[in-house]
Amino acid sequence: MAEAKNPQSLKDVTVEPMNLWFAKAMEVMTYIGLIIMVFPGLFYLAVGEGYVHTHHVVKHWHKPAHHFWQSVKGIKVCGYSWFLTNLHHFDCLSKLGIVVLALAPLAALIAALSRAEGKYKIILLIAVLEVAFSIIRPLIMVTTGH
Repeated sequence: MAEAKNPQSLKDVTVEPMNLWFAKAMEVMTYIGLIIMVFPGLFYLAVGEGYVHTHHVVKHWHKPAHHFWQSVKGIKVCGYSWFLTNLHHFDCLSKLGIVVLALAPLAALIAALSRAEGKYKIILLIAVLEVAFSIIRPLIMVTTGH
């Protein structure tokens, strides 16, 4: 069976610098986030000593969040201060990697914005503002609901 030949080789493809910067920023932020998340997480699983001990997690995992925290730590958790104030524990430190992964699209948009031209600069600026607002909004506005 004859193979279909691609009329254009990969060497002929042109990629705009803003796209390359976006991709590189996503790649770097992803690697950093995964490293920050995986290594402390593996250490926590191996040793089992952290802000919440693994046997407590397994025993109470099925409970809703507010009951879980009441059972394992005797606290009422509101927001993210519980892990930000306990980064010296490996289970909390691994969550910092999740934060880096969540910020990766914003970092990539900013990187692409620095190389964008014309109308793309305006579009990317709007996207940066939108993503930044979606990150900041829960921190500054009181919301209700479950």
